[in-house]
Amino acid sequence: MMEAWTDAFEGWVRSNAGWAAVATFVIAFLESFPVVSILVPSTALLLAIGALIGAELVGPVPLLLACILGGILGDATGYWLARAIGPYAVRRYLPVSCRRIYAWSVVVFRRWGWWAVFVGRFLGPMRAVTPLAAGVVGMRNRMFQSANILSALIWAPVVLLPGTIGGWLARQLGARPDPLTIAAVVAAAALAWLAYQRLRPVAAAMLRIRMRG
Repeated sequence: MMEAWTDAFEGWVRSNAGWAAVATFVIAFLESFPVVSILVPSTALLLAIGALIGAELVGPVPLLLACILGGILGDATGYWLARAIGPYAVRRYLPVSCRRIYAWSVVVFRRWGWWAVFVGRFLGPMRAVTPLAAGVVGMRNRMFQSANILSALIWAPVVLLPGTIGGWLARQLGARPDPLTIAAVVAAAALAWLAYQRLRPVAAAMLRIRMRG
């Protein structure tokens, strides 16, 4: 089902490149808007957009800016909504499947504040409810928006990058790829994976130290 949606969307963007930035904005908004991000395959669609960028079928700058803006407004809307309706309404209307992660996010937010909002964008379950938790707890708007904007500036290129690399590689390989080119791509991927495995524990340790501080 999700693959069919992604293929259909990719075909639509290919035929309507002028609307690609608008589509990217809407998808990024839905990906960041509380709860909706769980129901819509936004991540897969953003990967498809990245693949089109890598294949040079659409321009990267408008789509990147649209993704950043959509992410910012999606989180901000969830935060303002929680502030407007209050904690009781949030708990009452929140889907049952989201209540446990919401309660956990409130606890995490009360302990780490700004960093919970920043890091929450990069964690799928937390991304769906962190803006609500920030609004319910009463985080100041300026503090929330600073974490919201800064995390979106990093999140947008990160979420588009894997698809962009895949699209670029597909374009480089062509219809009849050279075996040496394939070997070089595999070697590069292996080196990138090894570097990631080396750096991941270091980054996680630094993040834990920062949050505890």
